[in-house]
Amino acid sequence: MNLPPGKFKRISAERLREFSGDCLKAAGMKPDHAEQLAVLLTNGDLRGVRSHGTRQVPGYCRNLRDDMVNPDPDIRVVKETDTSVLIDGDGGLGYAPMMMATDQAIEKVRDRGLAAGAVCHIGHYGSAGHYVRRAMEEGCFAFSVQGAHPVFQDGGDRPSSAYWGNPPMCFGLPGEVEPSLVLDGGTTLMADYQGEELQELIPAAFFKSIGLTGVSTALGGAFVGMNNARAAEVGARWPAARLGGMILVVDIGLFAPAREFRDGVDHLVRGVRETMAPVRGYDEATVPGTIESRKEGEYRQDGVPVGLEDLALLNQTAADLDLPPLA
Repeated sequence: MNLPPGKFKRISAERLREFSGDCLKAAGMKPDHAEQLAVLLTNGDLRGVRSHGTRQVPGYCRNLRDDMVNPDPDIRVVKETDTSVLIDGDGGLGYAPMMMATDQAIEKVRDRGLAAGAVCHIGHYGSAGHYVRRAMEEGCFAFSVQGAHPVFQDGGDRPSSAYWGNPPMCFGLPGEVEPSLVLDGGTTLMADYQGEELQELIPAAFFKSIGLTGVSTALGGAFVGMNNARAAEVGARWPAARLGGMILVVDIGLFAPAREFRDGVDHLVRGVRETMAPVRGYDEATVPGTIESRKEGEYRQDGVPVGLEDLALLNQTAADLDLPPLA
């Protein structure tokens, strides 16, 4: 979850969804893809994940209008087994093909217990939590990540390996009555603005970042088919579509009864909250996913706090597309 904006205007989730869908369609996206994406971005706002909510709309609209991503991709299955599916996103944004891969993996899980879905040749797929939460709705836990085939440049100043990427990743474990345990974020533990001196003070954090970034980049990149001629061809035609993604979906009742698993997650979440001290500087002890769940309930009722700077950018996007302003 991101910090809430300092200055904001509250806007209903329904209005955010409607506005986002209208902008994306006006920018050239397929209507069904635009409606789906508008829902997912609004869900991000509702959970307080501003970075992956409707503030993405201006950038996506620019990419669509500037031919950086394919507005009309031919999304198709290119490889399938009883427990896996690989989908070619044909240079479009990653949301529609990744959700397609997730839904097909969920169907396979019903008979097999676990399955993997993957997508290649896509643009940004947003928060990895979108796909993990979809699997959780169907009685599964899941892991998802987006990656790429990295490009390295010889010569010149050498960039720091501590900040060489920040691919999204998510683990999600559903509970019964407590908020689900959802670890959803980027792989970089320390941001570059926090100073190089921290690398010597807490090197373990940076080495963990390097490892998480490397594994995620490869699993969402080379593993799903982003290191080949087809990937280079799509990337040359659609420059913002050089990414891939994957999701692993597992039936929570694969080994122990599903109710035991859910009760176990509840026990963990409740135990941290009720018996452990908060992180220094915070008021309560929580696990990832709890605050997002709380915000979703609050924002559905009171409206999403949209930062004034974000609102200005969204309204400018609407003006560029000859649409009414958001608010």
